Amino acid sequence: MLQTISRALPQVLLFLATALATHYFMSFVQALMHRTLGHQPIGGKFYRNHLKFHHTYYCENHLISQKYQGNEGNNTPFFFIPVCVVGACVFFVLPLYLFLALVIACTASFYTHVFLDKAFHVEGSHLRQYAWFRRKQELHFIHHRYANCNFAVIDFFWDRLLGTYRGSAG
Repeated sequence: MLQTISRALPQVLLFLATALATHYFMSFVQALMHRTLGHQPIGGKFYRNHLKFHHTYYCENHLISQKYQGNEGNNTPFFFIPVCVVGACVFFVLPLYLFLALVIACTASFYTHVFLDKAFHVEGSHLRQYAWFRRKQELHFIHHRYANCNFAVIDFFWDRLLGTYRGSAG
């Protein structure tokens, strides 16, 4: 039994490390793409969509609605395309169990990003009971008020690294 555990442990740790690295990579790419494509004219259609819909529905002091607004201008599905292409390429490089770790973590990170962004903007979100959520929501709302900061949705330390972090005034 102990031998089985000692042989499996490195693979389990590698699986977990792959999943964690995948999440952080996805989170970084999300923040970077949000900053460069969603808030700079170089983003073209992504830039226009993001500003025309998401930042029009949720701006200044109108940051929450009863129902999430702006799905028609949502750029998120377009970010899924390059992720799938990279994933398909990685399939041929990684062992199956590490590829599964990557897919699971990528899916969870992607879903969490979309889920949190919607929860930030919907009135009466059940997540408001948690301090971590209220803090992330506050940082996200600073992004909507100033639009040149706090591009991350999950991990705001990327904004610190990119020099785009802005804390609350209070």
